[in-house]
Amino acid sequence: MVGLFGTLGTATSGLNANQTALQTASHNIANANTDGYSRQRVGLQTQNPYYVTGAGAIGTGVKVANVQRITDEFIAGQVRQANSNYQAQEQKADTLGQLESILNEPSSDGLMNALNNLNDSWTKLANNPELDTAKTLVVENASSFLDILHNISKQTTQLRSDTTDSIEKSVLDFNEKLKQLKDVNTEVFSLMQQGETPNDLLDTRDSLLKDLSGLASISTSFDQFGRATVELDGQTLLDSAHYQKIGVVVAQDENGNAMISEDGNALAGNITSSQKIPVGTLVIAPNNATTYTEVKTSGGSIGGKQEAYTSIDERLSEVNQFTEMLARSTNLIFTNGASETDGFYKLDSNKQPVSQSLTVNETYAKNPTSMKIGKESDSSIGDGSKALAISQLATVRLGNPSELKAVFDANTLSFTTASDGMTVAGFFNTVVTKNGIAKQQADNGAKAQLSVLNQLEYKEQSISGVSINEEMSDVIRFQQGFQANARIISVVSEMLDTLINRTGV
Repeated sequence: MVGLFGTLGTATSGLNANQTALQTASHNIANANTDGYSRQRVGLQTQNPYYVTGAGAIGTGVKVANVQRITDEFIAGQVRQANSNYQAQEQKADTLGQLESILNEPSSDGLMNALNNLNDSWTKLANNPELDTAKTLVVENASSFLDILHNISKQTTQLRSDTTDSIEKSVLDFNEKLKQLKDVNTEVFSLMQQGETPNDLLDTRDSLLKDLSGLASISTSFDQFGRATVELDGQTLLDSAHYQKIGVVVAQDENGNAMISEDGNALAGNITSSQKIPVGTLVIAPNNATTYTEVKTSGGSIGGKQEAYTSIDERLSEVNQFTEMLARSTNLIFTNGASETDGFYKLDSNKQPVSQSLTVNETYAKNPTSMKIGKESDSSIGDGSKALAISQLATVRLGNPSELKAVFDANTLSFTTASDGMTVAGFFNTVVTKNGIAKQQADNGAKAQLSVLNQLEYKEQSISGVSINEEMSDVIRFQQGFQANARIISVVSEMLDTLINRTGV
């Protein structure tokens, strides 16, 4: 288009381009504090020129080529990975911290202090074997010790159950976000096919992916339409052709069969499978098959809770072993080697866990003075041999807690120390130490991963975040561009008025 009308069209294109750029800058400023928002930039491109013989190409103005999200997919992927690692360590540290509070060691009112008091009362009874109050003190201290032990066991069992429930809730959250991502994928594909670039939807997509990475260690890729593919442990959960939820084993029946919450919804009930899968394990049933496939996640809050669950289960098992070690060794001395399960303590292996079912023998609990603490072959008054031997158990290395490797000699009321063994108190201290080390490692891991995450998020923000100062500078620039183009239109209007109304054309 030549002449004044061509100039008018050129100026109009400048008005439109600057107006679009101003609108985009306004959108950026409005979302400066919106989580997950990526700043946008208008890409401007010169329009095709027209050619005048002898003069050459004459420009015809500007057009908006695109509105582009300013992002770095590589950095975004690193942020998701760091977020997954951080959430795993943070959740593990938090859960193990609760177990640390339950074990409550070292403490003046903890289990070890109660055990020391019990050992002291056995020593006092050995020194005063005929003193009824000394026998009563032994029973009272034993009962106090068992109360603390039962409480630790019950709280640890409850924490293990709560951790399973928490994993189930996280699985439900994961599936909900995966469903949202599936819907976003559909919308993105529809708009991309129409030639549009749904920038805000792509921000929503990336925010959902970050949320998913905080729950599990997912792998992510994108197709040419911007749709996200999500994999977990090599299993495709979402792409253009697949969508499947994850489930979790929440319990086992009496036969050890896995009871599975198929999508994390506790209200929907559980499915019992014939497979023997550990509690807390993530599963999927590809293509609605009847056989579940186990999937592992090393990261995300689910991965952290799974690691914590394993640690809690191990510590609870060790507390049970500690209980058996104490009860069996004490009973062997108390019964001159006749019984490991029925002596001063009543140990019923059929009632699990033993750390909750162990009790002082009812006979002695009701009548402490009926205890016989001298050798059966020696009826002399003042014999406290059994009480002395039991008090000395504190220094005896008894062997593997699940198996008393130390050999008991009924004649001397003593154990032959096992070379690879540990004392009763030493074993419980080991339980506490193991948890403390695991908690400290998780704390250090969380601290390190948080530092990495903060650095990556800062780098991502420097690329994708909105700078108010920069946007205001753009506003002024585009405002001046708009005003300049408007001035050109005003000038052309005056020229046309002169041409038409004053020359009679």
